[in-house]
Parts: sequence; structure tokens; C-alpha cells
Amino acid sequence: MTYVVPYSGISNRLGDDEIKAVGEALRQDTLAMGPQGKEFERLLAERLGSPHAQATSSCTTALFLAAQVLELQPGDEVITTPQTFWVTTWPLQARGCVIKFADIDPDTLNIDPTSIEPLITEKTKSIWVVHFGGQAVDMDPVMEIAQRHGLTVVEDCAHAAGATYKGRALGTIGDIGCFSFHSLKNMTTGEGGAFVTRNDRYAEMARALGTIHNYGEMLERDDQRIGPHAQPAYYKDAHVLRSYTHDYAGGRYLVGNNFRMSELSAALGVVQLGKLDRLNERRREIAHRLDDGLSGVRGVDVQHEKPYAHHVYHLYTCFYDPEVVGAPKDDFIRHLQEKEGIEIVIRYFPIHLLPEFRALGHRYGECPVAERTYFEHQIQLPIYDHLTDAQVEHMIAAVRRGVAELGGGR
Repeated sequence: MTYVVPYSGISNRLGDDEIKAVGEALRQDTLAMGPQGKEFERLLAERLGSPHAQATSSCTTALFLAAQVLELQPGDEVITTPQTFWVTTWPLQARGCVIKFADIDPDTLNIDPTSIEPLITEKTKSIWVVHFGGQAVDMDPVMEIAQRHGLTVVEDCAHAAGATYKGRALGTIGDIGCFSFHSLKNMTTGEGGAFVTRNDRYAEMARALGTIHNYGEMLERDDQRIGPHAQPAYYKDAHVLRSYTHDYAGGRYLVGNNFRMSELSAALGVVQLGKLDRLNERRREIAHRLDDGLSGVRGVDVQHEKPYAHHVYHLYTCFYDPEVVGAPKDDFIRHLQEKEGIEIVIRYFPIHLLPEFRALGHRYGECPVAERTYFEHQIQLPIYDHLTDAQVEHMIAAVRRGVAELGGGR
């Protein structure tokens, strides 16, 4: 069907600035590992106030780097949230970690710090938080718990470019921050992400492992030959690396991969990063207009921006109360989609109930707040930079009509 308010596949309409930047990148001598990537990393690090920012091909690959540089091992326990896109946990599953799900705050949909500590055992190594929808997790208690138990903290900032916690950029509070610049995100490089850290060793490891190099302690060789062959002096072969001069200590190393961002994506990123504040302010304007319009609607509650957070509204969440309205949430969503032409995509299904986690023994009832919120209350309305004022007003009116119709005029 044709929607009055569709779910957009891109966060903001790209324009002449982006076209010009990509055109200039296409005229470069290389489309990989060139000046655009370096400039994007420099600007991103400067924006975040972080000494290290590494552009990656996605947030997923940044998260894989995080798991690798933390050297998580099979059987290590990691605590995270069930309210996230499932790829938050893929690097942990790939390394054989035991994933434990803390419950969430029913308003922010972020991990509830009070539910973390009861899950900690002697095998716990890390806490992975997700700043859901663009609003910060309450990081101070999370960091206090981590410090008390000697745990690392990874921030999944896929929704949170430009968001802050008590004035600090998200992604710089824990040990590692991982960002997404996917087409749907507040700023986009098409596909793309970033690995951010203040830890020099993690940065060194990630740079090697994400750019087709292996990583490990190396020792200088006594005999700097390969068989009878010395390293040639008359030509350079970049693929030699340190084969003539060094060996891995004990033969041990971590295997790298190609997680690099392309020059074309980085060129987009340079332009989009310069627009990020404006793009986020437009989302905040839309969200506040929706909040104002929906406040006081019987059976609908809006999400609250916490005093510690600067919310950038990658998602706009509101909460439907079936008992107050007198009809289940599915009926309300059907009304919005079929009668009002508003395309609804709910994010996210509690991932501990996905088949792969049920196969590992996770069950319904494990995270009761997340389950109750998702199945009974949680709704996301479309939000993106290019929503028109008329579309915003249509959503407000549609919610009001839906509640009135389903509630029988009560």
C-alpha cells in the first residue's frame, strides 16, 4: 500500500554537498585507505573528544573488533540487554561467550543498572550496553559496577551519534564505543561504522586487526633470512611485512580481517558529520512536537528525556496501554497502518527469545520488563529528518483517532 507516513530507508536526504564529495573521491588515485578515511577519522575523534577513532565497514565489524581486542574467550560471561538489534551479540556468540541478559528500564528501554550486578559471577568479563533509540544509558552506575568488579564496558552507540551523557559524548565513557552510520542512522555513510577508544593498546590492536593484519607480540629474529634468502635491498614488497626480521612470540597471534571503510563512504561521512547537529536538532524538534501532541491522550504515554541525557531520537518511542484503551496493541497498530497509512516497524523483539538464544536455554520470563514492554506497550512511530510538518500532524491526529475508535468513545 502507499503510506501517508512511510518508514524511510534513509535518515536524511543527501544533496549536492554529498554528491560533490563523492565525485571528488572518485577522482582520487585510490578508493581504499586514502585521504578521505583519514580525514573522517580525524574529524570524528575531534568531535567525540577521543584520542582514537577508527572508521569501519559497519557497527557490526566495530563490535567484532571490540570482542577481539578485549580477548574474550569461550566461556567468558558478558552481560548485555535484550532490547537491541541482534548483531550486538554476534561477536560474543562467535567467540563462544556466555551471554547474560539484564532487564531494561520500561521508559528509556535501556539496560537497567540495578539488574546487572545480580548476574555477575567470577566468569563475568564485560558489560555491553546499548544506548537505545538515541538516549544515553545511565552510565555512572554502570561504570561503578564495572570498576568494582574489574569489568570492561563496551558502548553500542549505533543509535547515538551526537548524543551525550552529562555533557560527555557517548562512546567515550566505557572502554570502547562502536558507532553505526548505516543508511537509517541519524548521519549516514550508506554502510559504515567506527571503533572508538581512549585505550592506546586497544587502539593499536584494532588498527592492526581491522586492516588485514594479524596482531601479537613479536621478537626480533637472530637469523634474518628465509631459508638461504636475505631480504632484498633493491625493491620493496609490502606483503613481506616483518617476515625476515621478526617472529611471533610462542607462535601466538590474533587473526585480523578487512573491516575498513571505503573512501566513498568516508567522503559522505565527512559531509554528514558536519551536518550532524542540524540533523539531530530536526529530530528533536519532531519528537517534541509528537510529545506535545500525544501528551494527555488516554492510554498513550510518551518517552521521557532523562536529565542526564541529550536524546537524539534515532527512534521515536511511545507506549500504548491496552487495558486503558480497551483493545490489544496489535489492533492499534493495525488501525495506524491500514486506516491511517502510517507504516509501523517495532524495534526490537527481545533477542533472548530468538530461536538461537532459546537453543541456548533462554526462555520467556527471563526479562519480564522487556517482555511486557515489547508485547503489550512499545510502539515506534516513523521519525527522520525529511518528515514534513503535515506528516507529523497526521500521526498525532491518527493516534488520537485510533484511541477514540478502539476505546469506543470512552
